[in-house]
Formats: sequence, C-alpha cells, structure tokens
Amino acid sequence: MRSLDFSTDNLGVRWQYVKRNLSELGIVDAFDNFEVGAHRVIQDFIQQGIYQQLTLQIGADRYQRTPLRLSTRKGEYERFFTTTFGTSQVNVPRARKGLKIDYRLFDKYQRRSKKFDNMIILSLLLGFSTRKQRKFFRAFIGDAVSQTTASKLLKNLEESLREFRTRPIEDQYKYLIIDGLWVHLKEERIRQRVILFVLGITLENKKEIVAFKLAKGETEEEATSLLNDLYRRGLEGKHLKLISSDGSKGIRSAIKTVYPYARWQLCYVHKLRNLLNNIRHKGKHRKEMMEQARGIYQASSKQEAIKRFNRFCLEWQNKEPYAIRCFQKDFYETLAYFDFMHDKNFISTTNHLEIDLEEIKRRIKIQGYFKSERSVNFWVYGIISQFREEEKDPKPKGMLDYDIIIKKEPEYQSAQFS
Repeated sequence: MRSLDFSTDNLGVRWQYVKRNLSELGIVDAFDNFEVGAHRVIQDFIQQGIYQQLTLQIGADRYQRTPLRLSTRKGEYERFFTTTFGTSQVNVPRARKGLKIDYRLFDKYQRRSKKFDNMIILSLLLGFSTRKQRKFFRAFIGDAVSQTTASKLLKNLEESLREFRTRPIEDQYKYLIIDGLWVHLKEERIRQRVILFVLGITLENKKEIVAFKLAKGETEEEATSLLNDLYRRGLEGKHLKLISSDGSKGIRSAIKTVYPYARWQLCYVHKLRNLLNNIRHKGKHRKEMMEQARGIYQASSKQEAIKRFNRFCLEWQNKEPYAIRCFQKDFYETLAYFDFMHDKNFISTTNHLEIDLEEIKRRIKIQGYFKSERSVNFWVYGIISQFREEEKDPKPKGMLDYDIIIKKEPEYQSAQFS
C-alpha cells in the first residue's frame, strides 16, 4: 500500500484530496455546509459592527431626525477583509461634511486581521517558505497573501525585535531574575546553545522579561555583555536591591561586575535539586532528607532557618557526607530573601522566570533544532510579545484557549527560512 506524505509541504494539497474523497462518499457535505454557514455568520457580524460604529459616531440611525446628528450617509464602498475564518466582503459606509469615521474593527487600508498576519509569521517560523505558506493558507482558508507581503510581515517582525533590543529601559526595577534555556542550533553540526533571560520586577510588583540573548554558554563574558547592555540602556540599578539566579559562576561574576551593590540570591530550589542529585542512598534517605531540607526554607526567620540547617547537617553528615558537603556550599547565599520578607515570593527562587521559560519551551518543543540564530531570535521574541499582549488584554473568565497540537516524528525537524 502506498504511503501518504502528510508533511507540512504537502499538507494543504493532501487535505484537498481528503475532502474530495469524503465528498464522493457523501460524508463531508454536512461539514462543508457548516463551514459556509459559519463564514456567513462571521461576515454578518463584521458588517453589523461597521454599521453600529457609524451610527455611534454620526449620532443617529439611518433616516433618524435628531439635533444631535453630526452628518449623513454618503453611500458605501466594498472592502475585502481576511480573518482566520476566511475572506469576507463587507460594505463600508461614508459620511458627508468631511466627517472621518474611525472603524475599530480595522485601520485605514487594512485588509487582514492582526491574528491572520500572526498566523502567516508563525508559518514562516515553522519552516514554510514564502511560497509554501501561500499554498497552505489558500488550501485551508481559501485566501492567502503574496510572497512579497509575507516577506514584508517578516521584515516588520525583525524591525520590532531590533526596537525591543535597543529601546531605553526605565530604571524602575527592584529585583532581577536571571536564568537560561538550552536549545539545539545547527551551525556546522547540531550543538546546544543557551538563551539567557532577564526578568525584572518593578516597584509596583509587575514582572516582565526585560531582555534575552542567545549565548554560547552561561559564561561570565556572555552574562556581563547582557547586563552591560541593560545598564547602557538605562537600567542603572538605582532601585535594584537583589538579583536571583542559579549557581552558575559566570552569571554570579557578571552580577558582581555590573551591579556590585545588589545582593545576590541563590535560588533555593536549585539548591534542593542539587541535594537530591547527590543523595547516595535514595531509596532509604531521599524522602526524609528532602522533607527536612524543604523545612529549612519554610522557617519564619533567618535565625530559625540556620538552626534547622545545623541540625540537618549534624544528623546526616555521617550517612550522606557527599550530599551534605554539596548542600553546605553557598548555603547562606540562599537565605538572602529573609531580609526582604515582604517580597519573599518574588525572589526566593527563579520560579517566576522559569514559569515563562517552561511555556517558551513548550511552544518551541515541535522543533528538534533551529537552523539559524535569526530563527531562534524570531521565535523567542514572538512568544515574549504574545506574553506582553496577554498581560495587556487578559481574556475574560470562562473564555477557552485553543492550542494547535502538532504531532511530530522523533527525528529532528528544523525551523528555517528559505
């Protein structure tokens, strides 16, 4: 039996074959009718929204006589507007007396929704060429943009990334959290590279990713260059109290170089993970040791935490000597957050940043490796931008999120640009 190729290059074409065969069997007709009906509902919704906005700005309904009327209607013109549901033909009314109508559904000369443009950019980041994305969207939505338009959209993303990396930074952060995410990048061969992230917590306790950088490793040189860039753009650290990170020596040295007067907090979660990895007799000692170790950081004060630490070491130093020696190293650096108890949940660990890194990791999971640094930077910046949009415009309670689940084979796939 001949196998079918449902790779991204042929997905749109194969979908058309599947629909044709199902239609011949009489299975897909009802679904096609549903799609057509849904598209008509969306088109009517857009049209009614346009009419309502015109009525609100003119101050009167059609044929309504009122002293509050600002203008009268002056005919209509047709416009095609493309969304992720397809292309809709709508009528846009004009107004007399030079009154300019501001339609909130779209900007002047806009022909596509922002979400549709984002889907085009996503298809390019997933490895489609500007020509292949056209075939893909025409097969599924019934409309697509030209190769030139797709290239312009990608160029706009590149300009936004450049602006993100050069914009002035307001010196309003009291805490910084630094951590890294490892990805596979194909240069001469597939190698691991780390993306260093810096998350800032403002004086109003708002958090945001301030910067990121694809680096060769968590070295002092790479971390220093990233922090120096933040300092140069305005984050001088006038309000900076503490910086949290894992136990990387390079990052710690960079912090001392750029922000020498800020306290350093070693993430205690990383310290607990290190203890767990070095327990020799895990079957016998792991559960009891980890419960006691976690209890150290649940103490009500630094003095109580130190007392618990001393009792813990005394009890286990003969049973697990190597694990205790590792746990004692830099232990007191994990207690810096006790001096800022009102903000304990922000700085005791790097969890606030790791939550975002886990989400970034989940979204780039479909890629075995990235073809170039450009692709990595676009992917990460696109995800961070979405984080910022979601924070500005949170979804109402009860609204569901729909994720596209893409199954992939175990071999590496590349995110690349043709």
